[in-house]
Amino acid sequence: MKTSRSRRAIAVAARPEPSPKAAQSHVELLFTRDARTGLSTLQLLRLYFDPGALFKDASRGSIYWREQALAYNCRVRWILLCYLRRWGVIAATLFIGIAPAEAVSHLPAAAVALGCTIALLVTACTAVCYLVLGARFPG
Repeated sequence: MKTSRSRRAIAVAARPEPSPKAAQSHVELLFTRDARTGLSTLQLLRLYFDPGALFKDASRGSIYWREQALAYNCRVRWILLCYLRRWGVIAATLFIGIAPAEAVSHLPAAAVALGCTIALLVTACTAVCYLVLGARFPG
């Protein structure tokens, strides 16, 4: 048991500095207002609508960096609640808009219904991600 701790301490102390690509993925800086001031309108819209924009990629890199990214994602899963509310309101608004659009024509009603379906899918995927990030799996 003691040797595994010392090996872990050596591994942590000897870990390499993040690569430039990893340094670019420091998304926690986007939580500050100052970091977002230099972003373009398109980037701000992505932050507003994309539930995964403020999470780190836990599928790439060494085991250490993957574990760090997963731990970060679990810590900031509360962000998904804002996206759940946002996409839920979008889905509800589009659902309410189906009937008035159908009075005009079937084509606008189909477009509004498609938008509602997409919003419901985003809401469902966001809810699943929130639950999975909060689950405690053995191992």
